[in-house]
Amino acid sequence: MPRELSHDRPHDSTARSRTLDRLARFQESYPRASVTAAGIVWSFRRTPGQGPQATTVVMLPGIQGGGDIFFDTALRLGAALPLVTVDAPDLDEVSTMTAATAAFLDTLGLQRVHILGASLGGYLAQAFALAHAERVDQLLIANGFYDPRPFLSKLPPAATFAAMDAEALVRKNLAPLLEAPADDPGEASLQAIMAALVGPIQSLTNYKSRLMLLMGAEPLDRPQIPDSRVMVIDDDQDPMVPAEMRNALRSRYANAEHHAVTGGGHMPAIQRPAEFAELVGRRLAASSLYHNQPS
Repeated sequence: MPRELSHDRPHDSTARSRTLDRLARFQESYPRASVTAAGIVWSFRRTPGQGPQATTVVMLPGIQGGGDIFFDTALRLGAALPLVTVDAPDLDEVSTMTAATAAFLDTLGLQRVHILGASLGGYLAQAFALAHAERVDQLLIANGFYDPRPFLSKLPPAATFAAMDAEALVRKNLAPLLEAPADDPGEASLQAIMAALVGPIQSLTNYKSRLMLLMGAEPLDRPQIPDSRVMVIDDDQDPMVPAEMRNALRSRYANAEHHAVTGGGHMPAIQRPAEFAELVGRRLAASSLYHNQPS
């Protein structure tokens, strides 16, 4: 993967350096672990939170970067909230991933969780909630969607991507991001993280499997979870999720808590990390206080 990024300005270099330092601190603080669940190997990192009574937050990434995209959220919230940042296995079918996720949680001893999904992870979080509503407390969707058809309609057929070498596919898809001028420090941070994770940490075959899963994804029915237990985070200027898909998600969860994070782009956890962590932390802290009230 390309590691040299062009169009640097002074604030770009500073943002990249600080962001990579925080990524390294996260990786050192929370070593990667792995378990085998129903014959499938899952890799993940886990933060302690405060005490065994707190509900664990399972964090599902999108196509690119793996669970380490949540590094800044974990650094900011990991001491207070038990977080599991997931590196999804190389599965390319939604129902298979949903069943595998349930087996993964069983192996970790997690019966009921908060689930936060970003991008494709937001779609998969809803797919899990649709199949296992009784296991989901809070459903948090960041720059997600439930119907991928408007996006997929603009792409070549799935067979085109299936025939491509994984390295060539990743280079083609990430080049526009990595080579574009960064208009603010958040975009510079995003470029640095993608260069550091996709290839060096997330395998190229895993990236391809995530893309192929999206290519075969169908519209989801609405999970049987009330809007009071849903939060949506997005950005009107998200360059990846078409407005049609973003607005459809907002309409589906019309009475849910919603935050449009200006400048969050497609990955507010990286591009606006303080605001993203504050929203997540406030929401889940409030949920914890509510559920821990004496009866």
